Amino acid sequence: MNRGRRRALKAAAALALAPGLARAQAAQPAAVLGYLPWWMAAGWRDLRLEAFDRLVLFDAPIHADGGLERRAWPKLAPGLAEHARSRGLALELALTLLGEGDFERIFAHPQPRERLLAECSRHLEDAMLAGLHLDIEGYSVASAAAIAGFRSWLAALHDHAAAKGKTLSAFFPASDEFRAYDALAAGRIAWWVAQLYDAHWAESKVTGPLVTRNEANAVGVSRALARLAALGVPRSRVLLSVPLYGWQWAAASDRPGAAAHGKARLLTYAETPPSLMPNDRLAASTLAARHGLRRDAEQTPYYAYPGNDGWLQGWYEDLASLTHKLGPERQRGYAGLAFFPLGYDGGEIVEPLLRWWRSPPT
Repeated sequence: MNRGRRRALKAAAALALAPGLARAQAAQPAAVLGYLPWWMAAGWRDLRLEAFDRLVLFDAPIHADGGLERRAWPKLAPGLAEHARSRGLALELALTLLGEGDFERIFAHPQPRERLLAECSRHLEDAMLAGLHLDIEGYSVASAAAIAGFRSWLAALHDHAAAKGKTLSAFFPASDEFRAYDALAAGRIAWWVAQLYDAHWAESKVTGPLVTRNEANAVGVSRALARLAALGVPRSRVLLSVPLYGWQWAAASDRPGAAAHGKARLLTYAETPPSLMPNDRLAASTLAARHGLRRDAEQTPYYAYPGNDGWLQGWYEDLASLTHKLGPERQRGYAGLAFFPLGYDGGEIVEPLLRWWRSPPT
């Protein structure tokens, strides 16, 4: 038996013994999830929410002392809680830990862990929320103390949530170094969003697609999903993330993979109203129509045109590229799709992609 197979069987056995696993598996995962960022919360009425089962309110950043940044969501999005309640739309709050070294600073030490647990417990009392969504990421190898601290914190948080009839979900980052979860910890999460985007990101050194099947890339679809499978997480508890944004780089040439000159600018897929995108609005589909739509070997749409100081390249995803890249995963039992962020597609991607996802293969 090879080493990978032994690891998988060991993980599956441990998962079967995980405390609280029966409750996690009993929770029905959301088939369609959308992330609603705080900066567009006031414009939620401009969004088409009929297709969604669950919204994640993004976000409540975790500070280095374990405190949570508080955003007054009822004021940011007046009427959303009532709208969600009347339509059976579950709301969760995303807890984000994204800074380099923050995982170590919080989870390796009891005081910030305890404060974070207390603040999370208070949020679980909020009748507006169906649960908490953990977007906890690491950008370096964590110490054994930090990993052990995180797992004990997660066990306690799971028990608090279960006692209140709430669930925990999590975003699973596409990193080979982030190993905070083991099979026991994974069993405490009701459902997962697998990161399949940012194969190229704002600070990338070269231009390229956001989603790829290239396994040489850490975010390659198969490679990203294999990390959850290795923890024994069944596909029925995994949603595949879909980006509704893109990046425009200053580049050395018009060719894919050209050297990027500096940080990229954010693109929305479609023209986006000020209520959802108050500034720096660049619409990828509009710019592609103006400068000429191109596609790479994976059907990724991009455009390129000469600027004042060289070339500009804009990369994003559309229906053709997403159906091409996610085609092998369709009909394989994954829970559904998760879209980040809501509203950037102008209604042109979410619903058509869901119709494709749910249709029988031809």
